[in-house]
Parts: sequence; C-alpha cells; structure tokens
Amino acid sequence: MKSVAFPDSRMGLHRTDAASVGGLRLVAGGGGLVVGRNRQQEPVGLRLFRAEPTRLMLTGGVRSAQLIAFRAIALGARLFIQTGREREWDAFLRRCVIGREIASFLPPGVSPPAAANPTEPQLVVVDTGPVTGPDPGLSMPWRATLVVRDDLAGWDSTALVRSDIVLLQRLTAAEAATAASALGLVSVQSWFTQLHPEMVGLITRGKVQWVMLSMTQTERQLIGSVARGGV
Repeated sequence: MKSVAFPDSRMGLHRTDAASVGGLRLVAGGGGLVVGRNRQQEPVGLRLFRAEPTRLMLTGGVRSAQLIAFRAIALGARLFIQTGREREWDAFLRRCVIGREIASFLPPGVSPPAAANPTEPQLVVVDTGPVTGPDPGLSMPWRATLVVRDDLAGWDSTALVRSDIVLLQRLTAAEAATAASALGLVSVQSWFTQLHPEMVGLITRGKVQWVMLSMTQTERQLIGSVARGGV
C-alpha cells in the first residue's frame, strides 16, 4: 500500500494500492478565462495571459468590463485600473471584497509599478473614454490590456484593428457599420444590432463567435446586469 498526501488541500492522507495510484490522472483547467458559452452551450475561453502582450477592446459598458476583471482575478491576475469613473470601480471592488494588494488604480498614462510574469499576470483596464488604443508603454509579456468603450465611433477603427481580441455587445446600426468595416465582417454586420443584451460578438483573428456571457449567480449579485444601456 502507498500513502498519498495532498498537503495543500483538505483531502488529508489516504492509503491505496500502487495500481490505483497509477490510474490517477491530473485534470487541469483548459483555455484560460471563460467568456461564456456558445450556441452549442460549450464554454468559450480566451488565453489572455501569454508570453506576449495581449490587447483587448470592449464596446459595451463598465459592468461588462468589471465581469471580465472579476474573472481575470479568479485566474490569479493582478488588476490595474485607469479610469475616469473611479467611484464606480471602487464600489465594485468593495462589493467583491477585493483588496488593494490585488487591484489598484493608476493615473492614465502610468504603467504598473512591477513587471508581469507567468506566475503573476496582469490585467490593465483602460476606461478613460475615447482613446486610440492601448498605450504602447503598457505592452509587455503576461500582461493583457483591456480598452473599454461605452460607445463606438469612427475614430475607434484603428483600435479595433490593432486589438488581438474584440468584444462587442449589441450595437447601434452606425456602430455596427464601423465595426464591420474595420474588422472585415460586413457579411454579419446586421447581427451586431440583434444580439441578446448579455451576449457578445467575440472577434479573434478575423473570426466571430456569438457568446452568452453566462453570469453565475454570484457574479450577478456582485455586478448586476451587464446589458448595455440605451441600445
């Protein structure tokens, strides 16, 4: 008989035979941050943290950005927030009981004080209104930069094109035309105006997936509805 210890869990010490130990299989997590579920109800994941910078752009609203931030923290990421609405983000952090050792605010244009690395990845949220895209100075391996836009305008086309990942909630007809033209998705332009309020069009490498954000009960209690207002 062999003893198998799990020192970092509550499973304690167990005894079993060699054949049973040989049959144990470690199952690790899959594709990183789970955005939601596709039409087949399969989870859709994003590899946000990798050995190169990752640039994201979200058109939707602050609560959708908070949902992504909440899920990134669950993966062990350190959160940095550049925002013109600090009160709203501070209330979110307080509701979620997220301390300043995990999430903190940065003035626009200021980089995090420490470098990101594989064991301590970083998510920088840029929620400062109309911008041309992530500050090049923020880019580094194991860091993802999320640009948040409440509304999509013509000057956002460059940021859309430069982003590795684009998430779009339901758009107006004018916004859909801007996004479709910039991303080469004219064939599905009208679909962006018909999305469910808690669905996103997820665009990576020129391909679009339609994904329900599939909030958990805890996320809904802490964040509230992520439906985009006024669309």
